[in-house]
Amino acid sequence: MKKKLVITAALIITSVTPAFAATISTPPASVGTSTQIAVPDAVLKASFTDEMGMTQSLGALKGKTVLVVPLLTLCGDTCPFTSANMVQIQTKLASDHASNVVVVGVSVDPYRDTQNRTTAYLKLISANFDIWIPSGATTTPGFTKQELASKNPVGSGDTNPNLTALEKFFGWTVQVVPQGNPPASDWLTPFKPLTYDINHSDGFWIIDPTEHVRFVSGTQPAFTGTLSKTLATFMGYKSNIYKNPVYKGGWTSAEVLEALSFVDQVKY
Repeated sequence: MKKKLVITAALIITSVTPAFAATISTPPASVGTSTQIAVPDAVLKASFTDEMGMTQSLGALKGKTVLVVPLLTLCGDTCPFTSANMVQIQTKLASDHASNVVVVGVSVDPYRDTQNRTTAYLKLISANFDIWIPSGATTTPGFTKQELASKNPVGSGDTNPNLTALEKFFGWTVQVVPQGNPPASDWLTPFKPLTYDINHSDGFWIIDPTEHVRFVSGTQPAFTGTLSKTLATFMGYKSNIYKNPVYKGGWTSAEVLEALSFVDQVKY
């Protein structure tokens, strides 16, 4: 699969009473950047459907702290590490009894990421968070002969107005690009060869309870631990155990918790 651009889509949500009065300082620049940007109505009203078929939106989460991370279930490089980090984050938040915290991945491949597929993916990784799929019509991805003849082909399609609203605001890049040769095969039955890939931004964004973006990270996920064997094989790795991160210097689950602690002024 193509090397992904750096930046991201999952959401984490919190609203917890501080356990102490001491100020939690801003995480270092290596983790990300502190911001104070109001989320516009177009983004708050963008409509999504989760793997249970329930309608979701960022606007419905007002009063929560939201961690936003982009991903797709057929990503063969960064996303399996992203979702594995998300599982670690939600597990820690649950152990802290942060009952108002919700972790959500936002699909940047709405053409293929159906409700059935996202449900299968979440089961595969033993996830404790939701994946939101942009609601409404999504255009069909594809390539013209001229696009395929270029040095770095970028196709069209796989666009959805609800996803576009987030892409524009968060600055995500989402591109339809050709599969490798030979193409990767789907990890889900009937294991058909894939016909395109998605180049997308990695990273994470944190929205505070007043609907302001308070922290942004534009790096790839640095995961250590055990991954689903199916996804490790899908990515081309012989082992599903990662003692050292594939993407060194990227964001870790501990760093996201550090950033959330800063935004909420609660130690996680």
